[in-house]
Amino acid sequence: MTTSLVRLQRRCMAEPMSKIYARGFASAGIPLAFTSNVQRHGSFPTTKISTRLFASTASQNYAASVRPPLTFDTTPLGSKGQELLDGLDLYSVRSKGDGHPLSVYGIGSQSPVQLKDNKALKPILLLHGRTWSSVPVYHLLGGPKNKDRGLQSRSLMEALLDEGLQPYTMDFRGLGGTHHDETGYVEPMRCVSDTESVLEWIADRHGMQSPGDSEKLTLLGWSQGALVAQLGAQKTKLPFGKLILYGSIYDPLVRYPREPLYTKSKPNVTKLENTYDMAIEDFTLEGTIPPEPARIFAEHVLISDPIKAVWRHLYQFNNCDPARVGIPTLVVAGDQDPYAPLHVQQELFTNLGRGCDRTW
Repeated sequence: MTTSLVRLQRRCMAEPMSKIYARGFASAGIPLAFTSNVQRHGSFPTTKISTRLFASTASQNYAASVRPPLTFDTTPLGSKGQELLDGLDLYSVRSKGDGHPLSVYGIGSQSPVQLKDNKALKPILLLHGRTWSSVPVYHLLGGPKNKDRGLQSRSLMEALLDEGLQPYTMDFRGLGGTHHDETGYVEPMRCVSDTESVLEWIADRHGMQSPGDSEKLTLLGWSQGALVAQLGAQKTKLPFGKLILYGSIYDPLVRYPREPLYTKSKPNVTKLENTYDMAIEDFTLEGTIPPEPARIFAEHVLISDPIKAVWRHLYQFNNCDPARVGIPTLVVAGDQDPYAPLHVQQELFTNLGRGCDRTW
């Protein structure tokens, strides 16, 4: 196993960083997805698959009767964000746990290349962070329509495809094009399980069924999504073979508390709206992203994620242990990322797969 740490220096945007870093790391044999900023926050036809919600009790039947059907069209992204999907292929993948429909996006993927026909096939799945879903993060200004308008693409999906990879991305429950489940919350281990379902679906559609084929699959997690990816990589049986931790917020000194065992109050279900200022609050370093794409990013995330997703059971992230990661891993750290300072990234890097080779 080889572990690598890449430090991203402050630089001007002569071209989108998505293209710069996708090209550089693809040539090194390990794919890297990158958004236009080194800091944080954060026309193909589409396939639309409808699902029905079944209930076995009277109360569940009532809930099902008043809850919108779990289709992509009834999500904020599906109902108001069709323009954001330009150039993407849309899929619905059922979670292997409870059958919940998960929205997955590919690019140039409608006729999936089979591994037996192309041994150089390199699929990669990108996971978004805590607040913003995948399409505005990984496909900003992508697609032929924006190109025809003369707009410069900031799409990581396109950049990775141009470098010979087969990129996919997905939305966690309650974000973007994936409905929340009956709990109304986003939970770390549920995200891990859903990610495994999508990885297995990718492997199946590309004919990656033989022992060892999963080593061709790469999982990238950004920000809090990097913690989800790390938890997935710590399991004994993995549906992927390479890991990229991009701007991970792992910190060994942070421990999330468990919920109290005995409470009587009903949970607070107040919905909080995301705002324009929240969407651009982390664009603080000149040269990382021009004003126009920053404005468009803010507008797009408010279309896909108008309501703030509520995470719970964050104590499940306490199980993140770099020493339990046993596959080739690339750590990508922003030079001036306040949420992922380099001294913490070094702690993560030096403890990955204890005793393994590593390159700074």
